[in-house]
Amino acid sequence: MNLNFQPMTLDMKDPYLALWDKTRQKSSDYSFCVLWCWERDRRYELAFDEGDDLCWIRENNTVPHYLAPIGKWNYPDWPDILRARFKGDVSFELVPEKLVEVWKEQFGDHIEVFENRASWEYLYKVSDLANLKGNKYMRKRNRVNQFSKQVPYTYRVVDEEMLPLIGEFQKKWCSDHHCFSIAGLDEENNGIQRILQDWNRLPSLFGGVLESRGKIIAYTIAEDVGKGTLMIHFEKACLEYNAAYQVINRDFLFHSAQEYKIVNREEDMDDPGLRDAKMSYHPCDFIKKYDVKIRLGDSGATP
Repeated sequence: MNLNFQPMTLDMKDPYLALWDKTRQKSSDYSFCVLWCWERDRRYELAFDEGDDLCWIRENNTVPHYLAPIGKWNYPDWPDILRARFKGDVSFELVPEKLVEVWKEQFGDHIEVFENRASWEYLYKVSDLANLKGNKYMRKRNRVNQFSKQVPYTYRVVDEEMLPLIGEFQKKWCSDHHCFSIAGLDEENNGIQRILQDWNRLPSLFGGVLESRGKIIAYTIAEDVGKGTLMIHFEKACLEYNAAYQVINRDFLFHSAQEYKIVNREEDMDDPGLRDAKMSYHPCDFIKKYDVKIRLGDSGATP
């Protein structure tokens, strides 16, 4: 059978989320909100495979790239499923570890797996980052406390009236960081503005801001992904406010996320400084991801 890929639209949200709920390991790359954020630049396409409770994802910006399917992964006949939909060799990017384990068992010598360390997502206990207790968090706790003494600020939960203000703050942040001359940051800025614009159609999103003297100085946008887990998709702060990033990190979790157990702060993109920063918060686990090549032979369909 051929896969019927269609350009991603917001109308696909509900059937996508129904399959997302069945997905064994939820990586941020497969969040509908994240895909929608980057869709304009990466031209994501979806193919709903109702017979097998799967949704296939393709990035079709220049050369098509396939991500892993979401939905049910516990099939005993993955070779038959893939041969019915693809021809010859097929490659998938950013495949979560739990699906890689299933595929390795079923494809044996016909699969090659390549570690993608830059894409591993960092998982933390919410209670650790919300309270910063113990010696391992002493320096961060001291910075947060010093900020609280020096900067008059309040924490506020994001509401609809605040969205335009966050958009304006993001534009200034982008200007200060020369986003418009840096492809990745420019694409991210476009995605953030899109998420703010479509906020009311993405009900799993929530967030918080720091305000000082009537102005936003930091914000967080997060998503409830179920089973006691949230993902931090975006977090920005004014650099002139020392420790503002540490404060929005702590305050958002303390005030708005205490009911969650795990926070996913996503990947480090192989940036040494970002990796050091994420490791300094002592992750309790990772969502490991891999690039995968599977040799199917000559028989099969062409999507």
